Amino acid sequence: QISRVNFLCRKMSEPSGSSGNVDGIMVLFRHSPLAVACPSPLLLLNYPLVVSNVKVLNEKIKGTRPKTSLAATIRLLRETYTSEGVLGLYKGGHIFLLHQAIRDGMRFVVDRGLRALERRLGWKKWDAEDIEPKSKRRRFLVRLALKYSIDSLCYPVLLVSTRTIIKNDQETSWQSVCTWSREEGLLSLFAGLTASLISMAVEEAMEMILAYCIERHAKGNQLDVSDKLVLKACGSSVLSVFTSPVNHVGVIQRCQSRLPGLPEPRSVASIVRGLPWRGSFNQLLLFGGILTLNVRLIQWKLQMQAENEEE
Repeated sequence: QISRVNFLCRKMSEPSGSSGNVDGIMVLFRHSPLAVACPSPLLLLNYPLVVSNVKVLNEKIKGTRPKTSLAATIRLLRETYTSEGVLGLYKGGHIFLLHQAIRDGMRFVVDRGLRALERRLGWKKWDAEDIEPKSKRRRFLVRLALKYSIDSLCYPVLLVSTRTIIKNDQETSWQSVCTWSREEGLLSLFAGLTASLISMAVEEAMEMILAYCIERHAKGNQLDVSDKLVLKACGSSVLSVFTSPVNHVGVIQRCQSRLPGLPEPRSVASIVRGLPWRGSFNQLLLFGGILTLNVRLIQWKLQMQAENEEE
């Protein structure tokens, strides 16, 4: 859910004509991987869903398991609010926001540092229109590698925010970090990092390809910015259904520990078998239907515009 909110914030903050002068495959390298989206209040409204999602993926439900992840999400939201109040719905939220701030701050500083270095060396801006494609791709990949390095360095903070949601002891976050690193080693703070990075890389690659396909098929058609934004948002929702299982594996591995109060470690195969596949299938049908409907509406709109121009 958070990734889709970030996607919408990023697209809404782009200039309206930012894609009109980019042709061919170079549209994939249009934006800096280190770009930081403006903070959005939607993140705060969406956080209770993150809390319920973590609990759904990690709890052991006694008796009959809900048929869909949506039913479990609604149940856990209601139970959390009843037992813990509003604060329970935002448990670990302060650490999650700290992770966002540290990660985005490091991205911003590194991006500005690279721009200053390139100016000092007399290089053209990496996103200039007349720059050589080979140089543009090389600088894009450097920024992409730095982005994932920053995400890896900030990952322990994300792990703490996720574990805070499910742990019930009275230790502070710092005391918990000290306990985990002392008992299981510093590498335990990076549990689930591989799955998290794979999920992020696949999602970003699919979004880039989606943007390229939309821009390519929009040529010659009178698609305005709002139409492109709707298609990108709907398409991103459909793509997220395919990347969410990898993300779910990362969330579960992030929470697992041999220490008391946390879920016991399981193999990747066992985790994959226990994922809410039926809920993912229902989401695919829902988001796919919404995307199909919007595509048809835009096609009808273009047909009506063409008919009006002929008259």
